[in-house]
Amino acid sequence: MVCFALIVGLAACEGDPKAAATPVPSPAASTSPSPITSPIASPSAEPAPPSPTPAAPACGDPTAHVYHAYRLQLIDPCRTVTGVITSIRSEADGDYHVRLMLDPQFASMLRPANTSGEHGDLVLEPICQHAVTQADAMAPCAGGLPLIPIPPIGTHVSATGSYVLDNQHGGWAELHPLFEIHAG
Repeated sequence: MVCFALIVGLAACEGDPKAAATPVPSPAASTSPSPITSPIASPSAEPAPPSPTPAAPACGDPTAHVYHAYRLQLIDPCRTVTGVITSIRSEADGDYHVRLMLDPQFASMLRPANTSGEHGDLVLEPICQHAVTQADAMAPCAGGLPLIPIPPIGTHVSATGSYVLDNQHGGWAELHPLFEIHAG
């Protein structure tokens, strides 16, 4: 059982339904404020619960809001990688085209088209992030999506998205759509 001394002169104990609020003797009058005490554990106190595990990546539907989704060959609906951002550009379909130099443990994800067309980098595509000027991408982006803040070039990041091969661009590997990206 764990008890807490409350500022209002009551004690509350977890795990003991009879001890909802018990009067606590007030300290002698003083001009300085009373210190707030930490929980007091009784000898029969149970161990603290384990700390929570880190949140799992937030993945979504790999085809939602993607125009002509048939052009993307889905390899893994939810993959997390790390690396350094080398380039960011805006595209007419409302997406950003972000190049990520992968950390060595992810190099096997790259395809020959990444080397020839993307300087050896993985492509990250946060979709529907800005004004769409490409006609066939307007309907999928209608209503907008939450903005995904992209860290600046040179930032080491962790990125999560659907791992696909873009058959419209020679089969280069991408995270498309990108679901989240965090510096670190």
